[in-house]
Amino acid sequence: MKKIIAIATGLLLIAGATQGQDKAPGPYIFKSGIIEYKYSGDKTGTSTLYFDDYGMKSAMYSDLFLRGESSQTRVKRKGNIEYTWKVEINKKNGVQMEDPFMSWLEDHPNGNMETYLEEIYIKMGMIKSGTEKFLGKECISFKGDKGKVLIWEGIIMLKDLKTVSDVSRQEATSVKINVPVDPKYFDIPEDMTFTKMSGY
Repeated sequence: MKKIIAIATGLLLIAGATQGQDKAPGPYIFKSGIIEYKYSGDKTGTSTLYFDDYGMKSAMYSDLFLRGESSQTRVKRKGNIEYTWKVEINKKNGVQMEDPFMSWLEDHPNGNMETYLEEIYIKMGMIKSGTEKFLGKECISFKGDKGKVLIWEGIIMLKDLKTVSDVSRQEATSVKINVPVDPKYFDIPEDMTFTKMSGY
C-alpha cells in the first residue's frame, strides 16, 4: 500500500512539474500561427492574424467593408506595444499604445490569451456554456443575449454578436499552427508617425 501511495505521489509531482514547464512565454501556447477569417453581417470582408514567439509578435491584416466604406487596417504588436493604422495613400499616421492584454498579464502572471478572453466575455454578460466543435476543434463556448463566441486555445474561432448598432459574424476559415511566419508581417513602416495613447 505504501508503495502504491509513493508511486501516486511521484506521478502527481511529475504532473505538477510538467504543468509548470508548460507556461508559454507569451499570449498563446503555440509558437506561431496564421489564422484566416471572413466576416458577414453589417461588416464584410476578410482578415488574417499572424503571430510568432508565442504571440509576443502579432499582426492582424484586415480588409473590410462597413457602412458603405471599405478600409484596410493593420494592428501589430511587438512586446507590450500595439500599433494601429489604416492603409491609405498619403496617410502616414497611426496610434501607439500599451497592449491591454500585456497590462492585464502583469496582474495575472499565470494567465494567457484564453483566460483573458474568458474574463472579457464574462464581463460582457456571457456565460461559459461547455464546448462546441468548429473546424474540427473542441472550442470553449460563451453564450448570452449578445450572441455566441467560440475560443480554441486562446484563438477566436467564431464571434457572432449583435449590438445596438451592429450585427457581425467573424469566423475562422483556416487555422495553421506552429508554421513558419515571414518576419515581414511584423514590420512597422519607418515613415509612419504614431500618436501615443494611454490605452483603450
